[in-house]
Amino acid sequence: MTSSSKPTVATRTLLFTKIIAAIMQYITAAIVLGGKSITPQALAAVFEAYLQTEQDLEAARTVVTAKQQARDAALAAVNATLPNLHKYLAATYGEESATFTSFGLPATKKATKTVEVKAAAVQKSKATRASHKPPSGTTPPTPATPAKA
Repeated sequence: MTSSSKPTVATRTLLFTKIIAAIMQYITAAIVLGGKSITPQALAAVFEAYLQTEQDLEAARTVVTAKQQARDAALAAVNATLPNLHKYLAATYGEESATFTSFGLPATKKATKTVEVKAAAVQKSKATRASHKPPSGTTPPTPATPAKA
């Protein structure tokens, strides 16, 4: 085996393939492993079973990946269509109608401002106006008149 603590699927597959070939070549009669007699064919079948299940798993992963990609593409199409459908239904039937609600789409909610948010906005607007006023006692500069050509 390799020196790494956890062999990869590729190294394990290569190792088990070599073991199967060596079993067929060098072991001709039943041997005793762990106190039980096992034929060369049965021993090779243990390794072949792993290799077959690994191939089946890889094929299943390929199918799952393809299905996930198809699902993601379909979801992207839905996500591109949904806002326009929402707008169409709202414009055609109105968001308060039974027809609109039967589609299961949420009605657009208007943002409601709290008293604190409104008070802060008033303070900001006063501060902005005050910062744009020229200091008292100074006259604002007069704009230059354009030269006539």
